[in-house]
Amino acid sequence: MSLTISLLGEPTLTQGNQSIELPRSRKTRALLTYLTLSGKPQRRETLCDLLWSTTNDPRAGLRWSLAKLRALLGDALVCQGETVALSFSQRNCDVYALTAQLKNDNTNSIDELSLFEASLGPDYLPGIDCNASPEFELWLESQRQTIRQLHRDLLERLQKHGFSDSSQAIIFARKRVSLDYCATEPNLALLQKLLTHEGLQSAQKAMQAWRDRLRKAHIDATEAEREWHRLTNKTQLPAHVFNDKAEEAPYIERDTSLELPSCPSLAVLTFQDIGKNSHGILAEGLTSDLISRLSRLRGLFVIARASSSRFSPLKFSMADIGQLLGVRYLIHGTTQSYNGRIKVNVVLIEAATSREIWSECFESPLDDLFLIQDEIANTATSSIEPEIEQAEFERARLKNPENLDAWENYHMALWHSFKFTSADTDTAELYLKRALIQDPGFNRIHAAMSLNHFSRAFLNTTPDPGEDIQLALEHAQHSLQLDSRDAMGHWSLGRALFLDSQHDLALASLDRSLQANSNYAQGHYARGFIGVHCGLPVEAAPNLANAQRLSPFDPLLFAMKSSQALSFMLQGKYELAASWGVNATIEPNAHYHIYAIAGACLQLAGRHSEAKRNIAIARKRHPGYTQKKFFESFPYKMRSHQLLISKALADAGLP
Repeated sequence: MSLTISLLGEPTLTQGNQSIELPRSRKTRALLTYLTLSGKPQRRETLCDLLWSTTNDPRAGLRWSLAKLRALLGDALVCQGETVALSFSQRNCDVYALTAQLKNDNTNSIDELSLFEASLGPDYLPGIDCNASPEFELWLESQRQTIRQLHRDLLERLQKHGFSDSSQAIIFARKRVSLDYCATEPNLALLQKLLTHEGLQSAQKAMQAWRDRLRKAHIDATEAEREWHRLTNKTQLPAHVFNDKAEEAPYIERDTSLELPSCPSLAVLTFQDIGKNSHGILAEGLTSDLISRLSRLRGLFVIARASSSRFSPLKFSMADIGQLLGVRYLIHGTTQSYNGRIKVNVVLIEAATSREIWSECFESPLDDLFLIQDEIANTATSSIEPEIEQAEFERARLKNPENLDAWENYHMALWHSFKFTSADTDTAELYLKRALIQDPGFNRIHAAMSLNHFSRAFLNTTPDPGEDIQLALEHAQHSLQLDSRDAMGHWSLGRALFLDSQHDLALASLDRSLQANSNYAQGHYARGFIGVHCGLPVEAAPNLANAQRLSPFDPLLFAMKSSQALSFMLQGKYELAASWGVNATIEPNAHYHIYAIAGACLQLAGRHSEAKRNIAIARKRHPGYTQKKFFESFPYKMRSHQLLISKALADAGLP
């Protein structure tokens, strides 16, 4: 049975109708993608230079990834001497299949093209950015541009020929504009559709949004105005369409737009039910649930439903809605039921640019409608918050550091904090000090300060770790004094208490963190990590699994996996522990402690040479590294657990 690789959305591998789970390793996924899209044998040396040039043993990294892929691909992965290739036909990759379809002018393929479009996400080739070589990054960018052009061509074909239903054609026209929001041709195509099918008022709003985008991009709008007048003069406007739409769309003066709050702000627009068998109650319920849950997140400004429900993406541009509600981000979606199943699409958009930041499609049997609603709302909420955090960082990164406000300084600091290096920790502190001057009452600045002092003590980059532990405790407590309901404050206090060997209090703080936000991925991770060190490896496992499920590409993914390794080690499952430990070392941001844990796990699994190699890497990254420093960072509540790890570390070569 043939294998199929899909790369238009999240990378997926299927055999027949059976989905095959890909490894979480970004470099392994990158290797699979590179071999698929290159379409020819590649030299091992080339692959090592592309993806493992920054590692100590590139060949070992390549061998590990090839072993993972061979287990999935079987004979389709061909390794002959110094070359590696995939042997299946290009027809078995959706990128090549879409390219072939677009070269065919047969309009009978529209249904298949629609499926291709549905699989395309807001990002192209996601999940394979892995801090590889500049050559790989250049290749990846060129491939993303190629897929972006395929997406443009696909949307143009669907808009022109895809549907007799005008609303679908307009949706595709809007998507074309979202890809090239200042370009003339996509905007004119959208205006033509709106004039013909929705009327003048709807087209005027789209035209005004185009003007605004051109102005912000410092592009002369003369040509756009000329084309607009040409369109309105030659297009016959159906009176009934114009009148109906004019009555439905509320008129709101543009000068009523609101100033954006300093913190991340969003509105949840009413979900649209598009199914033949209506389940409007799910659309309404999801809208309410998302507003309620997102409102509980302390770092977000969320518009009340009474205001956000007045606006629909079918009647207003995203830029207009964001401007009128005074928010930076918008969430909208659709629900659809068919043949006993429910399908829900959720999209997070940056309002000013209409750029899709994140989207997800949920499918489920139509059994318990309220249970489905609860699961989707939970998953969406846990995904949306980190996506907004990343978007805020990207926005702040483009600004002059002197012009950053408190929230922007905070987001810049977090980005550096999660790099876990001495230099990045120092840089993060500079941003946090600026933020504290700008907004002394901002509780999360103190939570982030606590994380910074925790990192210094944990990574032994300070002359007095005890002093930094006390400062971590003080800042965490100050954060909670400013806002006792913030999950991040309880999270930072729990981590500081753990480093101070107050294990039971640390667990209690993490429980409070998860009570404040049950979908807090790093809260689940810290609860599991501390649980392992409290002598509860079995009980900690669900928290660690939840953390990875809620945030599969988290900056702390290396720590989540390493904690799983420790959990299996303390349960006596040494082979599993070794596998998780090695896996943790190849994740971004993995520091020297992670190599030491991998070394201990490998030693107990009987893989002594690999254990010694990992300990050597740990000592090279941190000269003077000893067991004393290891256990200062990982205080164990159970003496027997500490003795087990101590012997394994000693046997592997850590003094």
